[in-house]
Formats: sequence, structure tokens, C-alpha cells
Amino acid sequence: MALTTELVPTSVLSADDFAEGLIAALAINGDREITASQSQLHRAFRRVLSELQGCEDLKVDLTNVDYDPLYQLSGWLDEFRARAQRDLFISFPNPSYERIEIQLSPEEGKSILQEHGHPKVFEELSTLFMKELSRA
Repeated sequence: MALTTELVPTSVLSADDFAEGLIAALAINGDREITASQSQLHRAFRRVLSELQGCEDLKVDLTNVDYDPLYQLSGWLDEFRARAQRDLFISFPNPSYERIEIQLSPEEGKSILQEHGHPKVFEELSTLFMKELSRA
């Protein structure tokens, strides 16, 4: 899948800003509820990261983002989800953490993507993320 090329100055986003942008794009697309197991969520995020590595327009510092290939889990992703819940981007309305509700409105999502830039790339990556979740 080739990501859209945008005429936006290239800057390096932090991993947190990237993940926030992904959540914002999901909110804009109307994907306000995600139901997935921990392993499905981690695999879908890993797929998005692998697609991101081939993107020339959007540069993200993934230095701190880990992924254990044996267990197929990312400690960084789990920590980010806790921070995102604290910052009211998402919530886990069930004790199993298999359902995530996005708390951002589409307008808030648009505002975040204006700040981070590359809205079309984020839209494509959020679509890929949801597609990967539905494959499992």
C-alpha cells in the first residue's frame, strides 16, 4: 500500500504525537469504538508501524517504541494507552480492556491533525489499522 504524498514540510513527530494522530483520524472517520483482543490490537499497531517506515512524508521518532516478536506485544503501546486514557483521548468501559471508546469528537480530531499535519496519511493509516483489526 503506497501512502499519499502530501506537500507539507517534513518534520519528525514523537511516537506519542503519532499515536494521538492515529486516534484523531479514527475519531474523524467515525471509528469511535474498537473491540479487539490485546494481541489483535498489538498486531494491528505493528502493521501500521511497518507501513509507516516506508512513508517518505511522515517521519516519526520510534526510538522508544518496542515490540516483542515472540509475544507480539509492545510495552510502549500499553503505556501509551494508559496515558491516552488519563488524557481523556480514550476510555476502557469494561474490565477486560477489549473494548476501547474514543473520547475525541471529529472536530477535536481535526484540530489535533491540523497541529500534527499529514491528515491524509493519518487517515490512510487509521483505515489500515481498522482493516487489520477486522482480519483477525
